[in-house]
Amino acid sequence: MPPNSTPKNMNRQTFWIRIALIALSLIVLRPIAGSAQGSKKPPKCVAPAYLKAGDKVALLTPSYFGSEENIHKAAKVLRSWGLVPVVGPNTGHKYLTNYAGTAEERIADLRWALADPDIKAILCMRGGYGTLHLADGLPLQELAAAPKWIIGYSDITTLLNMEASAGVMGIHGVMGCNIAARGGSGSSCTLLRDLLMGQIPQYELPAHNQNILGQVTGTLVGGNLATFVPLFCTQANEIGESDIILFVEEVEESHHSIDRFFNMLKMSGVLAHCKGIILGDFTDCENDVGYESVEAMLREYIAPYNIPLLCGFPAGHEKLNLPLVMGAPVTMDVRADGATLTFDIPGEQKVVFTEELRKLQTETVAAEKDYSEIITFQNAEFAECLDIQPSKDTILVKLYWRLAIAELLEFSLAELDSVFQTICTESDHFELTYWDYTIKEASYFPDIRRGVFLCRRLDSICPNSVSKINIRHETIERYTEKQPGYRILMICPVRE
Repeated sequence: MPPNSTPKNMNRQTFWIRIALIALSLIVLRPIAGSAQGSKKPPKCVAPAYLKAGDKVALLTPSYFGSEENIHKAAKVLRSWGLVPVVGPNTGHKYLTNYAGTAEERIADLRWALADPDIKAILCMRGGYGTLHLADGLPLQELAAAPKWIIGYSDITTLLNMEASAGVMGIHGVMGCNIAARGGSGSSCTLLRDLLMGQIPQYELPAHNQNILGQVTGTLVGGNLATFVPLFCTQANEIGESDIILFVEEVEESHHSIDRFFNMLKMSGVLAHCKGIILGDFTDCENDVGYESVEAMLREYIAPYNIPLLCGFPAGHEKLNLPLVMGAPVTMDVRADGATLTFDIPGEQKVVFTEELRKLQTETVAAEKDYSEIITFQNAEFAECLDIQPSKDTILVKLYWRLAIAELLEFSLAELDSVFQTICTESDHFELTYWDYTIKEASYFPDIRRGVFLCRRLDSICPNSVSKINIRHETIERYTEKQPGYRILMICPVRE
């Protein structure tokens, strides 16, 4: 036999072995090839059953703890809607400074609500921080097995995107503390109520100078930007690897921090999977990089992807916080004359004009004039707590966003502009003291950060008028529930 010859039966064996290896490689490499060719399909989410009279709604605190007073007030509103509020077994617990119990206790309350078939929705009482502790502690299968509406925003972004990854829709909207503070009134609350009952909003929005035109359909995900970005390290990362429409909003983060988060979205590949992006409210976000606005800054990231951008959606940390169905298929149509956002889910469609609601909200705030109270030093009920001796014409702005048992009520710096304008004249010079009097359970760092930013805002409104800024914080134990503590902006005239 020649040295290089091979028996015919060996050729046949080799041939079939090669065929088998090729077939096996196709099976193994097919998912990889599919991933390289394009994005995954977005998770197909089911809508939990809409609520009807007599249905139970669980009140939970998966992040920071909430006051019993607010829980009672929220429960009262739910009863007026014909629903039956039930409070989680560990709701009201407190762990360390601000958490509503340990992570295990907060997960236990979620499991309790998911396991009860009579509970049809979970209303989170407040955000803050802490749901990231739950992100890998609650298997997605448990959320998928018991589809229920989870309602909240801010730190509740974690739970909403866990639900979306599990294939269940949730609602980005006002929480129990907001419902309690407003007595269930206002567009944000009533639209949430109607949505839970099966009335689906179709939002009509005005044009925005940073919009990018286009029409797309996709699955809506997202929420608070700082809360959304860390989810890529959790079991909820499926949402960032699909063709999605991304909604984001933010509060009290500087523009450079927002830039960092969006850069992370870009580098992680999430932006490449977006079919469209919706920008909500960016509340009290310090402009420290020089862009005209947050929208102008983020538009530079988004424009190269040739996808539509919808700016100015009224959802986030402002008083007008319209509900969004997360995980729902939505159609986003951005035109030169405005934009439309439609949820492609069963239910009675209702057209909502957001510009009218914003105008109504502004008029309501102006009419109520409850955002602050300007008082003289002599008339201050808390004068005995101040250990300085200001002049008799010192002005105190007692802000309406005082702490009520550690629940921070809604607040926007824009609402104080008119007050500041009345205080300042070109010839005045002031020493500012932001004084935070809180009950002993209150957190420290967020209060100081807000105080610094508030003083900077006043300095920008009245340029060259502020000679000195003081930030003070005191913990008060003797205050009662009727007088739990105040945040005060003290404006002392400086005489030459």
